This record gives sequence, C-alpha cells and structure tokens, in this order.
Amino acid sequence: GLGIPGEPLFRSRLYHWLLHHKYFGSYIRNLREERAIPLRAKILSITVMWLTIGHCVLLMGIPVWLRIVLTAIAVGVTIHILSYKTLKH
Repeated sequence: GLGIPGEPLFRSRLYHWLLHHKYFGSYIRNLREERAIPLRAKILSITVMWLTIGHCVLLMGIPVWLRIVLTAIAVGVTIHILSYKTLKH
C-alpha cells in the first residue's frame, strides 16, 4: 500500500506509549510476553461484551439474522479470550 509520511514514527510512538501506559501497559506486555490474560480482565471483558450484545439482541428491534451474527461473534470472541492462559500473580 501507499505509505503516509511520518507513519512509521507515529506507529513506534503509539506502540511505546501503549506499552508504558499506566493502565493498559501491563495487560499488553502480559499478552505479548506471557500469552496470558489476568483472570479479572477475562471476566470483565467477557461480561461487558455479553451484556452489550445481549442488550442489542434482546432489547433492540434488530433483524433475526443480525441477532444470529452478533451472538456468533460473541461466542467466537469468548472462545478466543478463554483460549489464552490465565495469568496468575
């Protein structure tokens, strides 16, 4: 693809900022280095995702096909998150 002037510098600065971020840094480093996610993060991410998708599927007037797609996505993401090891502190 076409390169954008300054893009490599921006990417490296963003990457450095994320890895050293007060809240997100440890999660990203653990995922990259240990291939593990803390139990609390697994529970929170899966719970928020299912509450949000559940709200859309059950309370919003969306078509049945979209309900099926959203539920399938939620199942897939849940399986993906649970496939990572659980980080024990």
